Amino acid sequence: MSHEKRRQRNQNNELHSHGLDHLSDKDLLFLIENYVIGKQDHEHIANLIKGKTDIIAQMVDSDRVFEKVMHEGGIMLHTSPCFLFTLLLRRVFKLKKDDKDFIDDVVEELNCTEQVYPWNRGKVMQLLNSTNVANYLANMLSMFAQTARLDKIEKDDAEQCRYIIDMIKESQRADNVRRFYIYCYIGNYTLFFTGMFPEYLEHQFKYKKTLIDSRYYIDFGKTYFGLASEHEMARQHELDETLYSLSEGFEIIAKLLQYMRTEYLMSYNPKV
Repeated sequence: MSHEKRRQRNQNNELHSHGLDHLSDKDLLFLIENYVIGKQDHEHIANLIKGKTDIIAQMVDSDRVFEKVMHEGGIMLHTSPCFLFTLLLRRVFKLKKDDKDFIDDVVEELNCTEQVYPWNRGKVMQLLNSTNVANYLANMLSMFAQTARLDKIEKDDAEQCRYIIDMIKESQRADNVRRFYIYCYIGNYTLFFTGMFPEYLEHQFKYKKTLIDSRYYIDFGKTYFGLASEHEMARQHELDETLYSLSEGFEIIAKLLQYMRTEYLMSYNPKV
């Protein structure tokens, strides 16, 4: 396989919103071991349900598995980061669909800004019902769990891009395929920091007297997810609708990530 094709394959694997039908054998076995009561042949069950997303979803969404993840030690040793983020994000999306105050607040907040198409409850619910968006986010977070990826657009890049302006300059001189990945990376990078580290952005703005606040990240994130959604590579890999949703609903998704971090990750206190 040529270097170029290998590069594209690696990038496609990171971008694609792999869902419950693509759980690794390790993740699936962990799920079954913590869902099924009694001594049973877990590997046999795994073979029976592999790829059956309706059954797997019921198991992932169960309180039993959630409590096991939150209170048992060593979760990161037994599962992939993508599994953990998938479980947590599915729970957050489900909770917020039933949170009338949250939905009303985001509709009011978004409609105070200049929106091409006004938001309403139905539009928010459509976003919260999108498993493709949730899956994309789980893959994005697992990618950034590798700290080396915080300043590398592609996994094998030799040079680092520490600032958004550097990424934009790189996109202007890149070929068409790499430009698409840069657009996605800028969207991912800005959403990651806005959703997972909003205090860092505000601290930088307030105490270091930079001109970069959270709105700066939001505006760039919306713009570049939008550009990515219009790229031919997005249509080729069936990511156009997902990327458009990330652009249009950027602020909502950032709030969901903030909630997940505060309620689940910061309070994660397993028994070891």
